[in-house]
Amino acid sequence: MTTGTARPVTSPSTMTFTDLGPETVRLEYLGDTVARFARERPDAPALTVLDDRRIPGETRRHETVTTLTYGELDQRARAVAAELQEHCPARSRVAILCPHDETYVVAFLGCLYAGMVAVPLFAPELFRSHTRLWSVVEDSTPVAALTTTRSVRAVRKALTETGWGGGLVLQVDRIPAEGADRWRRPATEPGQVAYLQYTSGSTGRPAGVRVTQANLAAAAYQMRTRFMPAKAAVSWVPFFHDMGLICAIASPLSAGMHMVHLSPMSFLHRPYRWLKAVSDYRADWTVTPNFGLAHCVRRVSAEEIATLDLSGLNALAIGGEPVHARSVDAFLDVFERAGLSRTAPVPCYGLAEATLSVAMTPNGLGAVGDHFDRAALTGGEVRPAPEGPDTVPLVGSGTVLPGVSVQITDPDSGDEVHGRVGEIWTRGPNATDGYWEQPERTARVYGGGWLRTGDWGFVHHGALYVVGRLDDVIIVRGRNHYPEDIEATVESVAPVSATAIGVESDQTQRLVVLMEADPPMLGLPEADAAALCERVRQAVSRHHGLAVHEVVTVRRGALPRTTSGKIQRGACRHQYSTATLP
Repeated sequence: MTTGTARPVTSPSTMTFTDLGPETVRLEYLGDTVARFARERPDAPALTVLDDRRIPGETRRHETVTTLTYGELDQRARAVAAELQEHCPARSRVAILCPHDETYVVAFLGCLYAGMVAVPLFAPELFRSHTRLWSVVEDSTPVAALTTTRSVRAVRKALTETGWGGGLVLQVDRIPAEGADRWRRPATEPGQVAYLQYTSGSTGRPAGVRVTQANLAAAAYQMRTRFMPAKAAVSWVPFFHDMGLICAIASPLSAGMHMVHLSPMSFLHRPYRWLKAVSDYRADWTVTPNFGLAHCVRRVSAEEIATLDLSGLNALAIGGEPVHARSVDAFLDVFERAGLSRTAPVPCYGLAEATLSVAMTPNGLGAVGDHFDRAALTGGEVRPAPEGPDTVPLVGSGTVLPGVSVQITDPDSGDEVHGRVGEIWTRGPNATDGYWEQPERTARVYGGGWLRTGDWGFVHHGALYVVGRLDDVIIVRGRNHYPEDIEATVESVAPVSATAIGVESDQTQRLVVLMEADPPMLGLPEADAAALCERVRQAVSRHHGLAVHEVVTVRRGALPRTTSGKIQRGACRHQYSTATLP
């Protein structure tokens, strides 16, 4: 598969696409776009970082606000690029290990300005396992790393532990802005790799997706067609995740917007901060995975809601994991009193291999869904049905983006199917062409001119519906049972976060339900705990015709997750099978 039909034109800063719509589209490279905004309106705000951290030795947290204009962002990015050009061979891989603040954006743009291949990672932190960092560094073999003064000691230690053979570690915040004058724009081509987006690893070891300059420009353009016009947006999603990189960095900068950032930890500790930023900065749009909705419903108080004005929020993009009708409805019910429109939710579907987005709900429609016959769905048939105990409520992910094609396919035969559940295949100018130095995996996922997503789904009334991962489906007596459906049933009868996994037995798979619970539930008397487990078993048996082999309760947050917060069911299966569940 190629990176679309982008080709160089007379200007070295632009490329043209013939597959982004009925007319030819000319797009700039992202770095050139930022540089142009810096020339045209240097004092316009590019990004604001709302930082909240505890100073060592003090009990209270310090909140700071840092804003960079387009002129300042461009100058700092050029200074970083000049350093990279001086010390690194052309198109070298450079790891980004900065905190979630303005230095990360400067570092990423610096790599693009220098013509290097960025490897977005994260600054080592005490609460985060270094396993992913080690595996990515070993796979990508960067020649340099970008970090900050605050993180440099931890970065050097983590890199040493990987056996990293590189040596250059640059502190972004200590590079003088005056060095920008030494930067020279490198020759850039549409098919040139801009960065390696490492997958979250929900079903296996992370792999580096090769995202080209053309992929990046096309993805940013596709986002703009759905969210513009807009002046300001807010995000807390990690920069090193594809959703954070495209939604919070590439797309807003390509549109000349003002992007407001707060860190993932700030959101997790107090989700009110996210919504307060949306309210204070009159954000036109924002983005979150599905779990962020439930987190706000649980943790934002009535007193805090009274201080919010969400009436200006036109688009609440929800992606990164399956979107649940119950989560969306609960969020709207709670925050409608703060002015949130019920048409604001924008369910989306995408993956790193497609430079994030494949389908997106058009603005102003809200979350559109339907009910489907559960028994028919487990047999692969799509049959809408009136709401009832034997139906599954599903939320559509909207229509495909400009230039994107989707085909629902029998994964075994490769034939297109209609009116049935199949594997989602996609292609378009945003679709990447493979993984970094993994030819076998590339051939398996990208063969035949289509990107095989590994997701089950179907098309209904023109909208794409996603029902689960191929690797996570639980097959019992020849029928496919989707974990998300079972989990929704469990959560309807118990105040937990449920994960359904299938474990192999002699002749078929057995269903195991893992439940994350808050401390009060973990301390239930034995009789009450047994009654709760029995309720779960009866609900699953009644709605799905399945026997639960075992119910296991663990503390909330204990199960392994990806970088975007999705449960790693494969890792859960391994921990259950090896008796290593926490």
